[in-house]
Amino acid sequence: MSAGFSLRRPLRLTELSARFGGTLDTEIAERSVDRIVAPGLGLTTSDLVLVGSPRFLSEASSSAGPILCPPELAARIAAGSRWIHPHADWVLAELLDDLPPNDANSEIAADAVISPGAVVLQGARIGAGSEVGGQRVRVGAGAVIGRPGFGWVRSPEGRPRRMPQLGGVVIDDDVEIGALCTIDAGTLSPTRVGAESKLDAQIHVGHNVQIGRCCLIAAQSGFAGSVVLEDGVQVGGQVGVKDRVRVGAGARLAAKSGVIADVPPGATVAGFPAVPKARWRCRRAPRRSARCGRSSGAPSRPPASAR
Repeated sequence: MSAGFSLRRPLRLTELSARFGGTLDTEIAERSVDRIVAPGLGLTTSDLVLVGSPRFLSEASSSAGPILCPPELAARIAAGSRWIHPHADWVLAELLDDLPPNDANSEIAADAVISPGAVVLQGARIGAGSEVGGQRVRVGAGAVIGRPGFGWVRSPEGRPRRMPQLGGVVIDDDVEIGALCTIDAGTLSPTRVGAESKLDAQIHVGHNVQIGRCCLIAAQSGFAGSVVLEDGVQVGGQVGVKDRVRVGAGARLAAKSGVIADVPPGATVAGFPAVPKARWRCRRAPRRSARCGRSSGAPSRPPASAR
């Protein structure tokens, strides 16, 4: 069987067209679909294929099932198989709500709260006290939510002892958490991921971190304990943020930045330690631009007549 996403139940195309709009070829109007597959993998008449780009046209020609496509590609796809929609990508994203709620191989603690609208994929673990309470939440394969945070105290003898992490994790509406992410439970209050934020794969979120609404975070980034990302922050890949740092609304952190101080709203920072992007460019190439001046830290050179 080809790879794909199985829906909760078969859905008639007429039902989907009434729900999302678009135009169905009459030949497929009465069909039902039960899986979403990539172009070229539609082996049965119930496999729905999305063709959103011309580069997938050749693969789609071999699909047995209906093809969801935008109007600009409709003329290049065989009549009798098309569901034509001006926002085909959006339709496919909405259909993900009809995926099964969780995978049989996922592990969910008895007192964790999982919304009926959440999707928990293979191998994910949801720890005690966690609340994946938002609608349309997706937890990627192998993600771990609500594990004990990295909090330790020292005994009188100087030996480390784990501090209980009792706050859990709260995931709001429309959040996507990529594969192999880890989100630690808060110490006394929840670690939180705000509505519509999207986390790529292999991201670590430490205990007590507060991620605002509509943040975008690329892969392999890490946030130490009690970091605050305000709404709309964008984070490049492999960024590290020091504990208790606040990143202002709409700020951008360039890839591989090391952020050790607060970032103002709307600022763009880069480098290690992270500084405003203009300063970072000067620091990397101080002789390329007169704008850098002495602020770049480069020693001034005497004029040629003095050498």
